[in-house]
Amino acid sequence: MSYYRRLVLLFGIFLGLLIVGCQKQTTPDEVALEFMHAIQQSNFEQAKEYITKESHQVLTLYSFFDGRRTAEEREKIKQAEIKVLDTKQNDAGDKAQVTILNSSTQQKETLQLVKENATWKISLTFESIIPISAPGVETPVLDSTIVTLDTSLVPLDTASH
Repeated sequence: MSYYRRLVLLFGIFLGLLIVGCQKQTTPDEVALEFMHAIQQSNFEQAKEYITKESHQVLTLYSFFDGRRTAEEREKIKQAEIKVLDTKQNDAGDKAQVTILNSSTQQKETLQLVKENATWKISLTFESIIPISAPGVETPVLDSTIVTLDTSLVPLDTASH
């Protein structure tokens, strides 16, 4: 390989690294807001860009609930203001919580984010999207009498016996 080809190749690699290195990394706040704005517009394809792969089924379920909303409910959601109230990151910098205020419900919502391939993604759970007070949906009641504890998994304090 000639000297000039090597020089052009090295310059191309340097330029490529410079471009990649200068790209703005999104913050947890930005990801949370972009996700919520996509949800407001019922744009679930765009919302998928901001969630983990494991969250895709949860978003599909949410889209089902969204499809059952009335036109008035959808318009109220579209007009809502979404505001970030608080952001917390763990020490390792790979997990974050973003608390937002949704003006349509006047409720705080906390989104869990994780880094996936060096990009912030929202991690959704089924519990995070199930409508608690949807019309015609009975709120589940937890019955503590059906919860059992497997004591074989609990370490015993042998010092007190």
